[in-house]
Amino acid sequence: MAMDLSPKFANKKIFEGEGGSYYSWPGTESNLLGESKVGAGILLLKPRGFALPHYADCSKVGYVLQGELGVAGMVLPNDQKHSQEEIVLGLRKGDVIPVPLGSASWWYNNGSSDVVIVFVGETSRAYVPG
Repeated sequence: MAMDLSPKFANKKIFEGEGGSYYSWPGTESNLLGESKVGAGILLLKPRGFALPHYADCSKVGYVLQGELGVAGMVLPNDQKHSQEEIVLGLRKGDVIPVPLGSASWWYNNGSSDVVIVFVGETSRAYVPG
């Protein structure tokens, strides 16, 4: 069986509103992602857009494709070093942000242009693998 490596678009709309949108690449439409138990999504935050706090059900990495004044807040799970304190990070194009399993995070665009972040993670232990 030939592996389909053709480009795919993030076409599954998870959320869209005034502040931005989140789309995913469903594993059902990409055998490579589905079989590998890898999930991917793209977060687009408009200026002053805010992604509400949410829980990470898998470990993932975010890569900032676009934007200069993004901000992320994160509480890490069972983290003795920070004793459950919130960590706030500035984001700009080229930054890589690890998002560990069990962390809670929020994302905000404090700039005047869009912030775009691509997330890729291993989803074998996620609520919906792949």
